[in-house]
Amino acid sequence: MKPYSWQLRFIRLARQGHSMLLACKPGAGKTYAICKWLDNTPVEKVHAVVVAPTLVIYDAWTDELEQFSSLDYGHGHSTTFEAACESFAAGELQVLLTTPEMFIKMETSQRGALRACRQLVIDESTKYKSAKSSRFKSIRRIINRYWRIEHCMAMTGTLLPKHYLQLFSQLWIVGQTDVFNTDRFTTYRDTYFFTKPFKKFEYIMFPGFQEKLEARIAPYILQPDEGEYAAMPPLIERVHYVNIGKKAERLHQQMAKDLVITLGDEDFIAANSGVSLFKQLQICSGGIYKYTDPGDPTSGREWHPIHRHKQAQLQSIIQEAEANVLILYCILPSRDVITQLYPDAVELKSSKNIKDWKSGNITIAYGHPASMGHGLNLQSGGNVIIWYDITPDAEIWWQAIKRLHRGAITEPVYVHYLLASFSGSKDMYCYDMLHTKYGRQEALLKRLKKLES
Repeated sequence: MKPYSWQLRFIRLARQGHSMLLACKPGAGKTYAICKWLDNTPVEKVHAVVVAPTLVIYDAWTDELEQFSSLDYGHGHSTTFEAACESFAAGELQVLLTTPEMFIKMETSQRGALRACRQLVIDESTKYKSAKSSRFKSIRRIINRYWRIEHCMAMTGTLLPKHYLQLFSQLWIVGQTDVFNTDRFTTYRDTYFFTKPFKKFEYIMFPGFQEKLEARIAPYILQPDEGEYAAMPPLIERVHYVNIGKKAERLHQQMAKDLVITLGDEDFIAANSGVSLFKQLQICSGGIYKYTDPGDPTSGREWHPIHRHKQAQLQSIIQEAEANVLILYCILPSRDVITQLYPDAVELKSSKNIKDWKSGNITIAYGHPASMGHGLNLQSGGNVIIWYDITPDAEIWWQAIKRLHRGAITEPVYVHYLLASFSGSKDMYCYDMLHTKYGRQEALLKRLKKLES
């Protein structure tokens, strides 16, 4: 495989000693670029630890590394964790593939592997977007402690999940204190953002500071130009408006207004407006959860069905589909609906099932986008996605779509949405919100590209 020009540019910069965040659209070839860089590095100097989600290290990274005979690799996960770490520490492996949880565990039980590490690669950097999370604090501690790490590379297809505050931890991984002249998130936050009186958790950027912030982070972000990777067939979205019935509409609107509805003899209470949003989405999909304690989501819950109107539309789409279909659900009872309608459908939650899908052996697959939405190469299995439920999370939404709409696909990808259609529908609200957030991220990437050039 011949590298794209942006991948060659990345390799040149990496060999000059630069660490950077690869902010490329999913499927643009980030994993291959990292492998090609390591392959172009003298073998005695390659001691790379790659940290990625579990399915990704067994799927995308394993597939890519198989193309490079000079790179011996092992999986530092589950039953092979200790053996792989010891082999890496002894210099028998050039690349150690591990998960965020196992990487943190290495600090206490496999320090030899960390001392051997010279190149650290963080796949899906948005997993570290919260600077207050124990995951980010652990990786910051490791990078600061093990000074022999020469390169820190990060990768993401969704640089800006929600807010500019989430850029700090991702950029710190690749540039540490050089990026923002501080090791502390609070210093970064107070430098660029302020809060309004009585809204101390709503951070707003100081006027004129957006340009300053983007100019500071641009040197640490690499992204390809539009012509620097293969053009892909179009992504075609189709919205299917579903009439969920007057009863469901009334309950939805009552939940939005009062945060409580009554079904039979039972009250269904939302603790706040955020919980109310998810309950309205549940009603759009077919029912609502009743929690033992409305203020505690872990207290136990029971599903109460309200309507079945999305099911007929799902069956109609699948009957007309001329390719294998991937159904995405966001609410657990929707998974039960899928398995009842299609008993032979397969959930993509194991390496074996993913291989079967990629081989074209699964006609109808399904899964939760949060568990399969990052890093997997699923484009060879089919080109039809159906969102049975819709998610309000823009990162999960876009990453899930790009599992199929990515490099090497030869046909258009069709994305179908089953949306409850009525005034005030939260399905419709989330659909519009997702596309608005995607537009903001694309605008940011274009501005950073101009600063880079």
